[in-house]
Amino acid sequence: MQRPNRRGTARKAPNSLTRIPIRLNILLGLVIVMLIALGAQLMNLQIRNHEKFVAEISSGTQSVEKEKVQRGMIYDTTGKVLVANKGSQAVMYTKPKNISEQKMYQVANEVAKNIQIDTAQLSKSAAASYYLQNAKRSALVAKHIKNIAVEGTDERVRQLTQYLMKHDDQIVLSDAQKNAAMIYQKMNNAYALSTVYLKETDVSAAEVAKIGERQSAMPGVKVGLYYTRDYPNGTGMQSVIGSVSTSKAGLPDSKVNTLLTQGYARDDSVGTSYLEQFYESSLRGTKKEISVSTDGKTGETTTAVKNAGQAGDSLHLTINAKFQEDVQKILNEKMPGGLTQGAYAVVINPKTGGLYAMGGVYRDNQTGKKTDDALGNINRAQVVGSAVKPAMITTAFMNNVITPQNSNITDVPIQIAATPKKASWFNQNGAVPLTAQTALQNSSNSYVMQLMLKMGGTSYYPNMSLTSLNNDVWQKMRNGFARFGLGVKTGIDLPGETAGLRGKTDDEHKGNALDESFGQYDTYTPMQMAQYVATIANGGYRVRPHVVESITQRKENSDMDQLQTTIGTQVLGTVGWTDSERQAIWEGMHLVVHGSGPYVTGASMKTVKPDISAKTGTAETTTNGQQTYSSTAISYVPNRDVAVAVVIPGISNQSEDAVSIPITNAIWQAYWNDVENSGN
Repeated sequence: MQRPNRRGTARKAPNSLTRIPIRLNILLGLVIVMLIALGAQLMNLQIRNHEKFVAEISSGTQSVEKEKVQRGMIYDTTGKVLVANKGSQAVMYTKPKNISEQKMYQVANEVAKNIQIDTAQLSKSAAASYYLQNAKRSALVAKHIKNIAVEGTDERVRQLTQYLMKHDDQIVLSDAQKNAAMIYQKMNNAYALSTVYLKETDVSAAEVAKIGERQSAMPGVKVGLYYTRDYPNGTGMQSVIGSVSTSKAGLPDSKVNTLLTQGYARDDSVGTSYLEQFYESSLRGTKKEISVSTDGKTGETTTAVKNAGQAGDSLHLTINAKFQEDVQKILNEKMPGGLTQGAYAVVINPKTGGLYAMGGVYRDNQTGKKTDDALGNINRAQVVGSAVKPAMITTAFMNNVITPQNSNITDVPIQIAATPKKASWFNQNGAVPLTAQTALQNSSNSYVMQLMLKMGGTSYYPNMSLTSLNNDVWQKMRNGFARFGLGVKTGIDLPGETAGLRGKTDDEHKGNALDESFGQYDTYTPMQMAQYVATIANGGYRVRPHVVESITQRKENSDMDQLQTTIGTQVLGTVGWTDSERQAIWEGMHLVVHGSGPYVTGASMKTVKPDISAKTGTAETTTNGQQTYSSTAISYVPNRDVAVAVVIPGISNQSEDAVSIPITNAIWQAYWNDVENSGN
């Protein structure tokens, strides 16, 4: 029996879409919507706004070029120009953005037809790079290299250059090609949009005319000005002012990376020593910025000044150029011969720290040749002898060893067990009663040695041992000296200052504590001696020496300078003495010149008017294996704004060991004539 057909009960095959989760359907929908939106945006960019964007692309490119400005001037305290700038015609190159080496090669060859430059500094790598820019030469070199990379790749360039560096005899260039290669080297070394000098000196009028006529064939090349330092009143101050690098020398190798990060170009001028280096940030100025726009359609270039730049700030010194010149002359003329190593003098304002002069002469004691060495005042340290005694006596006051009211000590020769006798110059065998004041007047070594022993916890007796001497006496003395500026850097605004040398203080050198007390052990610079006498003269304030008085900036479109900074008085510390302690030192230093009796050490300075107070010193030294001496003098006029320190090292003739005194007298005379005369 046949089964009936049931149409309504048959099961349908399931639809594949019904098996897709709802969340996936939503995601697919979002993707479709995003594709539609993207298509609409593409249509908007490519059809509706097509012409707008093409116009923007074709409108050209814009970049900023930087041009150098004049370096700041330097004046002495009277307004005399010490350092100016001299401009000369120069051929310059501003490196465009994204320029190829091949294009630079072409420009260099074109420039080389018009100017001739020095090729002494042409490097092998630059010569090789220039050599390979010629396709024929490059192909010849490639024949020597196995597995040479394909043309147009960096690897091929590397292989070719490496080969030539190993076989530099194959780099054969004519003189004309070397000239072009040197120009190419200068161009290649520049950063994009930076300006370098292709030729900065001896540019002839004919060369200027040729460059101007053919400038369109040499993009980036132009004629400008190159500034060099000029010294209209001579170079006598240059040992203080310092030097500036030339465009040819470029940035100093030791600082090139740091300077590049500060916005310098490789051929920029930069201060390399002394004031030019210390005040570089003020003297350098701000480069002029020029916006350069190139029309993409026509290729025409237009320029506009974006930033006019600012010439460097000018320095106004505390130094009097005439007085500085006279101090140098005095040192040169009055310095002894023999083994003398030099002569140094600093004249300072005790209240402000400003220097009126810092003269220095270095003498080669083998040849006798003399060289200006003003900076020897901060980087050549000497033993200075008895000139330290005011500081030593002050230190004894402050350690309660003596008082101004009770400072009596008898000068006797000091005999330490198993060592040679140490005595004052005026008393080899007897006993001379002294006070702090007369100890300074007579320059007693015994007096300050006994002070040192008391500070070290013991007292002198003949043939005593130093085993009981407290080792902290070294620190007591050095701390006391440092309050005046001895043994520490003065902080002067010049680079390269040294603090001097300190001797050993272990048990084997205990005996040298005696030498330390009268200036025969540690070494000090003439600048420290100047800070020291200034501290005494001003009543006990250690002021920072400085040679720059103020910094000014040239006003735009004006011949007048505007004050930027005044270098004020900076107090670095105080002695901390009492009025009576200070007065005792002042009285003792006055007696050095104006005291009575046979042992007054500075009587020959009485001729200086107004009256000065002083302390002299002689120290035994050794030069080339021979006994020599250093001669020192510090002096000041009470209640006046001037003090003088003089140091003469390496004197071989003992009869001349007081040479610092006539030099001091001459410097005082020059000061009153040059600085504080009736016309100034």
